[in-house]
Amino acid sequence: GGRSVLLAVVAVALTLFLQGCELEIPHHEVGNWRRKPDYLQSFKFVRPGEPASSAILNSCGEGVPQSLQCSGRGYCKEFDPHSTQPNAVSFCECDRDWADPECRTRRKSQVTTFLLATFGGLLGLDYFYLGYPLWGLAKAGTLGGCGLWWALDIVRAGSGQVYAAKYRVAADLPHWIFVLSTVTVFLVIGFLWSIESYLIFRKKKRDDVMKLQESEEARHLTHKDGLIDGPRYRHNSAANAYDGRQHAGYGATLPGPLPNAGASYGVPQMQQAHVPQSYGNARAFVGALR
Repeated sequence: GGRSVLLAVVAVALTLFLQGCELEIPHHEVGNWRRKPDYLQSFKFVRPGEPASSAILNSCGEGVPQSLQCSGRGYCKEFDPHSTQPNAVSFCECDRDWADPECRTRRKSQVTTFLLATFGGLLGLDYFYLGYPLWGLAKAGTLGGCGLWWALDIVRAGSGQVYAAKYRVAADLPHWIFVLSTVTVFLVIGFLWSIESYLIFRKKKRDDVMKLQESEEARHLTHKDGLIDGPRYRHNSAANAYDGRQHAGYGATLPGPLPNAGASYGVPQMQQAHVPQSYGNARAFVGALR
């Protein structure tokens, strides 16, 4: 009860004593859109040889020769085709490669935009061409968004007329060329990627096989070290094996200290029992051949 009465008294007091604030709110007398250059004033038409004060809305006005209409790069088209007025308002319909109300500005090329997006998109060249340097730097700094931004801009630049900094690009890229070239580019990229993956996999498998083979050979030789005998495997005497060569006949120079015929060069010890022992030493065997 008492609380409700107190709140009611406070509300009445606020209503009687608060009559607004003496606060100056910032404002402007002229709208922001008025501060920018007037579109119609920037592209107004002045007949050749006349002062600027005689400018009219556009070259489609009454009394303008057809050779001067739309700068010779378009034709006049009525704003309301269903109008019945004799002098209906008309504007320029520019040719494909031209823009602005009087067809004086050449459009950027869609073909050039598509080629730059395809082959230079990772460096942001398409955005630099369209007049967006900050976007170009951002795209180049991320390498085309790790490829995603690059692929998106290829489709975007080829499938329709994208906007440049001023006006849209000219529609000079046939749609079938865009489809064919895009499919070809991505097929080539996929093929090269698969070949690279295959070569990397094959090299890895070859390295694995080589390592396995080297391991098997090392294990095999280690296992036979105790079974093979002969001068080639006697490392201590290998340096002196061919010291003091002597002539042994038949034009052959044989080392002096040779084992007898029973000690073969590379026969395992388990097989030395089968070697004939009847020839004596090597010199006797050579004499027997004479």
